[in-house]
Amino acid sequence: NATQKDLKCIWDRFEEWINLNKNILSTMTNYALKRYDGVMFKAIDYDNMSGQAREYYEENFLFLSWMYGILKPKDKIGNYKLPIETKWLSKYWIQEITNTLNNIKADVIIDFLPNSYKKMIDKKSLNKKLIEVDFLTQKNWKIQKISHWVKKIKWEYIKEICENNWLIFDEKLDKIEIFK
Repeated sequence: NATQKDLKCIWDRFEEWINLNKNILSTMTNYALKRYDGVMFKAIDYDNMSGQAREYYEENFLFLSWMYGILKPKDKIGNYKLPIETKWLSKYWIQEITNTLNNIKADVIIDFLPNSYKKMIDKKSLNKKLIEVDFLTQKNWKIQKISHWVKKIKWEYIKEICENNWLIFDEKLDKIEIFK
């Protein structure tokens, strides 16, 4: 039911996207970690990770998808197009995603989500400890959040976590601040 305005496209791109999404069940599938291949997924450099790091990544990280909900890195998905700006989708997914997170085997969830995805989790209904991660820098003697290239920086950090099989945090915290 996405409109041309939802998909933020013009002319024949809208029809192309609608047809792509209609045929999603008959298109070739790929692992989520391969299908999502933007800046952040290139930064993790999955193909060049050690076997142990890949295993850690596959077992400990989840993706949120506007089309599929919660995915593990090796879940197979079809080719689709649905921009994150399709705002009504957060209302569609919020309860299912929150329920799924409530049922995973983890006491704590570390949130590396981009701001546009944070609204897909109902924090009031979440029965897990959620710790948000902010990447900070110092500029002109002031501490500020990194906004430019933060996706790349986050995924480089995630790769480091996977390669070293660690993430140190205090469960009493609501937020982790990482200075770059």
